[in-house]
Amino acid sequence: MKKNKKNLPQLNKSSVLKLVIFIAIIVLVEVAAGLFIFSQFSSKTYKQEYVAFGQKADTFSENITNQLGSSIDTSIENENSPVLAQIKAQYNYDSNFDDYIIFSDSGRIIDGGELGLSGKLSNYSLNYNVSEKVTINGTLYVFAPSALGNSGYRIGCLKDFSAQQKVIDNILGNMVATLVIAGVLIVAAGVGLAYLLNSRSKADKFKYKITVDKSGKILHANSAFKHEFSATSKIVDPDKLDSKAMSLVSLSGNYGDKLVAMRMTSQPNRSIVYGADIVNADSFIQSEDAVGEFDSDGKTTASLSKVFENFTLKGKRTLLGILYISSLDRIKTLFGKQMATDIQRIILKKSREKFTHAYELDFAYIGVTYPDGKKLDILLADIEDILRYINAPIKMDDNLFTVDVKSGFAMCDASMNPLNFEHAYKAAEAARQRVMDTKIADYIIYHESQRKLYEKYFITYDIKQMLAEGAFEMEYQPQYNIKEERIEGFEALFRVKKSWNVNVDTFSFITYAERTGAMVQLGDFIFDTGMAFAKKLEGKNVSVSLNVSPVQLMQAGFTENFLKLYKKYNLKPRSICVEITESFLMTNFNETLKKLDILTANGIDVHLDDFGTEYSSLLYIKKLPISTIKIDKEFVKDVLTSKESQAIIKFITNIAKLLNRTTICEGVETTQEFDMLNYLGCDTIQGWLIGKSMKPDDALKIVDTFDYKRVAAAKNGK
Repeated sequence: MKKNKKNLPQLNKSSVLKLVIFIAIIVLVEVAAGLFIFSQFSSKTYKQEYVAFGQKADTFSENITNQLGSSIDTSIENENSPVLAQIKAQYNYDSNFDDYIIFSDSGRIIDGGELGLSGKLSNYSLNYNVSEKVTINGTLYVFAPSALGNSGYRIGCLKDFSAQQKVIDNILGNMVATLVIAGVLIVAAGVGLAYLLNSRSKADKFKYKITVDKSGKILHANSAFKHEFSATSKIVDPDKLDSKAMSLVSLSGNYGDKLVAMRMTSQPNRSIVYGADIVNADSFIQSEDAVGEFDSDGKTTASLSKVFENFTLKGKRTLLGILYISSLDRIKTLFGKQMATDIQRIILKKSREKFTHAYELDFAYIGVTYPDGKKLDILLADIEDILRYINAPIKMDDNLFTVDVKSGFAMCDASMNPLNFEHAYKAAEAARQRVMDTKIADYIIYHESQRKLYEKYFITYDIKQMLAEGAFEMEYQPQYNIKEERIEGFEALFRVKKSWNVNVDTFSFITYAERTGAMVQLGDFIFDTGMAFAKKLEGKNVSVSLNVSPVQLMQAGFTENFLKLYKKYNLKPRSICVEITESFLMTNFNETLKKLDILTANGIDVHLDDFGTEYSSLLYIKKLPISTIKIDKEFVKDVLTSKESQAIIKFITNIAKLLNRTTICEGVETTQEFDMLNYLGCDTIQGWLIGKSMKPDDALKIVDTFDYKRVAAAKNGK
């Protein structure tokens, strides 16, 4: 039976690195050992051959010298010299040599022997002083020179070395083969050891091991699982467990419900499920390492745009997505930066498990992309389950965190125009924005055929140019003081002039300005125009409230710029109020406190807007220099029928009075609501009952002409 590669254990990066180092060391040791052994063997072999043959050559020359004595002189150079004849006779008698050469001390050849050599020894790469190997006419010889007494001549003996060299080569080949086989066996043993150690390492990281059948019924469990979950007899929906990644599963334990990270290895009729406790971020990441490595530095490995462009170059579909962890800032404020970072790492890791290509775009934003193919179709079919897995609660340090991931995706194909990263990113962000605005789902997938539905998310305006051409204006909604029976203030509201035919609401336009970095310039217009209007109200004891966005408040130099405009109009204290939203305080409390203290020290009041709709921490009222709490219209709209809304409003107004604060109730539309809010202790009313937002001239008139009794009578048909 052929083993499926998918069932083979996967080495993590650490194991692979160790294995590579191990193999490299083995190869280096083998090479070094082989070179050493061969050099020792070859040098010893050749040395023995040279010494033995050299001794025979010396004996041969001594015999000739003893026989001929002083007759060896220059006559040896005569072709018919009896000396040469005697040497040849001695050579024929001695069977130790295959040929000989007689030459002078200068290397000039006198008799070239049977090989017929002539000229100089150097012509044949022969050295007349050293025994050595030499190839002559294609045959390998050992050459050993020896002096013929003191005659100034030498004899060089030659012996065919081909057979001996072949033996040496065979020995070398056998040695190399032996080393290779030994190396392969050692490497195989090393690989096996690495897998064994890796498997043991994996087993150490998994606390629980159970065997289940296809229905999820537990057939066998290790002691740790039995100890923790003795009452659990079945794993619900085992098919949803991943074979390559950890999934969070809630099990009924002996001490209450418990989250466990689990993965499953499928077999024909049963499956093995491994599990580990989720205690904190590190434990989850370590458990995941047993399945596959994670490059935590995803955002520097490759850019999302580069990977996306590589996919789209192939001319097929590509999925691009933006995942926003909406609760991360709140977690950071309540539990600290490290806790939020650990949770972000888990979400990033889980995103990479499912999408492969996932990168941190910003602290709470993750970008993903996936190429076309069968796996993309599978991913799209399972997208809901995938996002449910990513969005699953995370248990850390005995706290269970809801991560609340909101996602927008863009399906990028030939219909997308233009098909580039910039447009695709805008499309994915538009889908995410629609998720946030409509709240109909946790994710939306954009396709170019739906572009009309997303027009407002693709708006592009030159706000700087619009400012220069006077495209904007301010309107003012009155605020009525119940006790004093007068208009005590106005909320300044930004508007785009109708003549510009901007087909988006004010909130979307402001959001666009914040996203494109134009909010500071737009804010200067709002502040300057609002303060100019406040100057016209001077002497009427009426204030103007200006909304300040988080983007503006967190800008370096915000307070200096705001006070510069404030002093430009020489406004009196309490004539200007700034409104901040409660939700923003969660992430920037300390920084906000510093800036608001500076504003209040200069006579500017602070209103806390939308109180009660977000986190409603009384700490804000205690620590921040707030003069007024604005109660959101969500509590006002059902104040006549909801005892809960009545109780909340009563609670807020009582707290405000005890702390010497005032309250403004928004969204008041009927006299009945007015009377109920008056009864509950509200100080000021804002809403269509008093007046919609109006032009500056109309606002100036209403200050002097407004009569609530007349308005109430008209509303009630009297």
